[in-house]
Amino acid sequence: MVRSLGFCVFGLLIFGCFKNAVGFENSSGFEVEFPKDAAHAETRKIKITAKNNAVVFEVRDQFGIGKGSLISKNRKWPHKVILRFYLSGLEGLNAKIKGKTFAKEELKIRMLDSKGNPLKGRHLLKGSKKISGYFEVELPQRKLMGARKIELRWIDFYRG
Repeated sequence: MVRSLGFCVFGLLIFGCFKNAVGFENSSGFEVEFPKDAAHAETRKIKITAKNNAVVFEVRDQFGIGKGSLISKNRKWPHKVILRFYLSGLEGLNAKIKGKTFAKEELKIRMLDSKGNPLKGRHLLKGSKKISGYFEVELPQRKLMGARKIELRWIDFYRG
């Protein structure tokens, strides 16, 4: 039993070294950074899904107000760069690329159900019930040329 446990621990150590050596954790070629001092940082997550000539960044934030940076380690963005915000609303959105800030009004934002069908309205709420879906933005390739980083800021609802 002790010998088996020792073998398992040794195997896990070897796997951990191999995993880091081949860059297994960031095999997509993209990274996400959040400000180190950000409030409610533990409530947000950006999942990266890269396939073929596209990458999808899925933004989830329980608090609803946040910011983060998307970084291309390859220096060239794929043909399609899609942002999906799983929030109840998307009242505010900024994307800063190569020093230029693009406001929500300059970005084509679509509201879709969980199957990708378009939805009408401004929020994914019906009364107090959350509708399953997301807000989607496809960033134009011409704005990403030569950029290494995309800085995002989002707000689900204005609080005032």
